[in-house]
Amino acid sequence: MVMYLLMAVAYVLGGALVGAGIYLSRQGDFPSWWERWMLWPSVEVTPRVVHSQGWACLALGASVLALGFTPVVPEVVGGALVLAAIVGYLVGVGLFGFSAYLSRRQTN
Repeated sequence: MVMYLLMAVAYVLGGALVGAGIYLSRQGDFPSWWERWMLWPSVEVTPRVVHSQGWACLALGASVLALGFTPVVPEVVGGALVLAAIVGYLVGVGLFGFSAYLSRRQTN
């Protein structure tokens, strides 16, 4: 019972992250209803920063979805999904850090 609840949470959270990632990578700006504190690590929000954060969100969402599918697939496929999830997580964190760097760097 608990496993199915955790799988459902992973599907909802992963789907929301993938949806937000698609939205941000297609748009050039954050939604207007987002408050300034929600954009915390970003100082200067440019379309490139938004696209980078969208791709980071997409990678993290795919990582969560991959982990959510591991209990229902064979062991070999589950192992591959865990490795893909780890890679997706590292890519997402790297892209998020890169977007924070882009928003804070000095331009001449």
